[in-house]
Amino acid sequence: MAKPRTITPRRHLEHPDLFGRPGNHTWLQPTTPEEYAGLRAAELQHHFGLALVSRLTELGESKSWLEEQAGLATGRLSKLLRGHAQLTFRDVAAIEGVVGPILARLEVARQSMDDPGLRERFSREP
Repeated sequence: MAKPRTITPRRHLEHPDLFGRPGNHTWLQPTTPEEYAGLRAAELQHHFGLALVSRLTELGESKSWLEEQAGLATGRLSKLLRGHAQLTFRDVAAIEGVVGPILARLEVARQSMDDPGLRERFSREP
């Protein structure tokens, strides 16, 4: 099977420039399981970024300070926060090693899905 085409997280928003900004945004509806996985990852990254910016504000520190402390490449954090790059577990571990836990504390509601097959597949409760 071919690897699914990867799109940047911001492209899952109706208005990509709103990625990483507070507010209620309209996410594009997925039509395949691969699109749903990308959408869900983008949602988590978006909310992780919002929580991270809030944490940096609480700490009185800058993004460049965090990049240096976490060992991230210059500019990587801005790309992550604006959805131009995909957040990895390596990024999360490096960031949380400096500012403390964020991802495990996020509560991000799933977007409603129009497609009944996807809704059935991805709305199962444990």
